[in-house]
Amino acid sequence: MRSSGSAFTRGIACALLMAGAVTVLLRAQTTVPLSVIRDVRRDVLPEAVRITVELDREVPFYQEGLENPSRVFFDLKGTRTVPKLVDAVLKYDTDVARDIRLGRHPDNITRLVIDLQGVSRYSVYTLYSPYRIVIDCERGTPEKGSGAFSARKLPEKPPAPEKAPDPFSAVPTAPATNAGGDFSVARQLGLGVSKVVIDAGHGGHDPGATAFGISEAELVLDVALRLEKLLQQRPGFETVLTRRTDDYVTLEERTQRANRESADLFLSIHANASATATARGVETYFLNFALNRQAEAVAARENAASGLTMSSLPSIVKAITLNSKRNESRDFAVLVQQAMVRGLQPSNKTLKDLGVKQAPFMVLIGAAMPSVLAEISFVTNRAESRLLKTPAYRQKIAESLLAGVLKYQQGLKKVQTASLSR
Repeated sequence: MRSSGSAFTRGIACALLMAGAVTVLLRAQTTVPLSVIRDVRRDVLPEAVRITVELDREVPFYQEGLENPSRVFFDLKGTRTVPKLVDAVLKYDTDVARDIRLGRHPDNITRLVIDLQGVSRYSVYTLYSPYRIVIDCERGTPEKGSGAFSARKLPEKPPAPEKAPDPFSAVPTAPATNAGGDFSVARQLGLGVSKVVIDAGHGGHDPGATAFGISEAELVLDVALRLEKLLQQRPGFETVLTRRTDDYVTLEERTQRANRESADLFLSIHANASATATARGVETYFLNFALNRQAEAVAARENAASGLTMSSLPSIVKAITLNSKRNESRDFAVLVQQAMVRGLQPSNKTLKDLGVKQAPFMVLIGAAMPSVLAEISFVTNRAESRLLKTPAYRQKIAESLLAGVLKYQQGLKKVQTASLSR
């Protein structure tokens, strides 16, 4: 009995060891290698100081601004640095953003901290091939009697004298490249923008986010109508609205209509919400799989009205994977985001630039044209909700979205000439 019991015990121990080994092996097989932060560059530009963080691939990150002292930090998930940047402190003697620090945090998080003393505002966006996070820190000038800084007004350049065009000394120039430095098929073919579909989210029995007396459905419809009016004042633009009244339109029907109308751009307007009362700011999305929990949560909330079932999952995944408009949509999203930050910060001093993100929004799936979803502010933030109730702030949002559309149009197909040397 004793011998038999010992054999039984040894068998159990052996089985447990084997199970543990299998678990360790499975964990090792599913471990994703860390992304490498290759470089942190600081460039002094005429209007700003630019910080560029270069990585070997795209990673999710969280950013937050802090005061006393003024600074912004970025938590880059699943990353490590090259040896020269491990716990590095980068100090500079001139201009703003003089202090940049990198530190290691638990769970393979690298924290990057940038000093913002003397910065009037900053903007964050991403570029690709290689993947870079870019932080532009605009200089401020001290206000009399205070240590605060205000935006520095740049000197205006005198207008250049007009010259008669000379067809023998000029040639057409190419449009701007995509963010990755290449030309998409749309840019190679010289395609432009004329018809814009403006999609006011939610509506009817789906009011969207509701807080402090604001209904997301009513808010975004008002902004959409204001944007339509602004675009109609621009020659060469045609606009289509997915809804003009408080009606419910399915998520699928919105992009289907854009396709039927042969639209060139699709802009879906939404307002954000959070269980955290202090959450605030603006962000812009393009279609792809979500990279972080925040993007997942926003997509889940905005997709809640979808009537599709699990049987649609394979076709949805395929549509996202084969998205041929990703580069153009990403570029459109970057320009819309930058325009919202610049346009709204003067009225919303505490505005947060939450950046450009990606997520699987049903309202963007299937669109045959570049398409983005703009979250124009948080209705659940008391301060932002007060602004959102005012016609002036809603008009500023519409003007900012217009600026993003115009900037994208100008970059997509420039009508310029370049002088030839004689």
